[in-house]
Amino acid sequence: MRIHESLAAIEPTSYPKPVLALGNFDGVHLGHQKIFRHVVSRADEIGGTPMVFTFDCHPLKVLAPERAPLVLTTNAQKRSLIGALGVRVGLWIPFTEQFARQKPLAFIRDVLQERIGVHELVVGYDFRFGHCRAGNVSLLQQQAAAHGYEVTVIPAVKLGDTVVSSSTIRALLQKGQVEEAARLLGRNYVLAGSVVEGFHRGAKLGFPTANVRIDHELVPRVGVYAVRVEWKGRHYPGVANVGNNPTFGNESLSVEVHLLDFEGDLYDAQLGVAFVARVRDERKFASVDELVAQIACDVQQARRIHAG
Repeated sequence: MRIHESLAAIEPTSYPKPVLALGNFDGVHLGHQKIFRHVVSRADEIGGTPMVFTFDCHPLKVLAPERAPLVLTTNAQKRSLIGALGVRVGLWIPFTEQFARQKPLAFIRDVLQERIGVHELVVGYDFRFGHCRAGNVSLLQQQAAAHGYEVTVIPAVKLGDTVVSSSTIRALLQKGQVEEAARLLGRNYVLAGSVVEGFHRGAKLGFPTANVRIDHELVPRVGVYAVRVEWKGRHYPGVANVGNNPTFGNESLSVEVHLLDFEGDLYDAQLGVAFVARVRDERKFASVDELVAQIACDVQQARRIHAG
């Protein structure tokens, strides 16, 4: 996917018949995926360009930081996931207070029509835009004929009685319900980070671990999980502890991963840790021997999960 980080970098003639998805798309969940699949399909039908317009951060990070949600995907992840769905051009625009003051009609005229030359807009049912979120789907539809574009509104995606949304996925992860979150995401939730120096306790206990410095805002609830670890294009089954290691009195949150049946040096490695299932809550043990016995049980439980 070709990325533009400034509207000044494009002209209405840059790309033929842009079919444009508008939104924040944090998580790139099943609802977002439905939007992007329509964008790609329509662009193929009309000989157009599948595109996305989004921001480099959640708007609330600028407008009301105290109310900003913990984001599910880093910019790198979001770009990779959207590009994998077939979107060819990404407008990754910095969100600023000046941009936030733009009136909805001015955004339609100046950005969508004059700058991008949009042919078709594809938005979710609850899309809002412009100063004070005054713009909505109805306004886009009302202005379509005057500005020469079409509008497609993608309805909510539901699994059972649950509407797929970023906020619901955040809540599930914060409860440790990684399997339910994966259903709404359409994949396992993945934390990416580099392996850094730890306390080497795992190796001394017979279960060497990689201490992963996480680049993400939202880490699942503390506890032990069965995970799949990606390293250099390969995937390894594993078990991870998210927490503070209360048996040893740690204070800072850590993500420690033990790869099953793995031998090798992972220091400075870049890992992706995919959360498959929750094994148990984190707790403090009366002795190191009791902790070692529990870790052995955790490893066996993780093996059963991966085998299943």
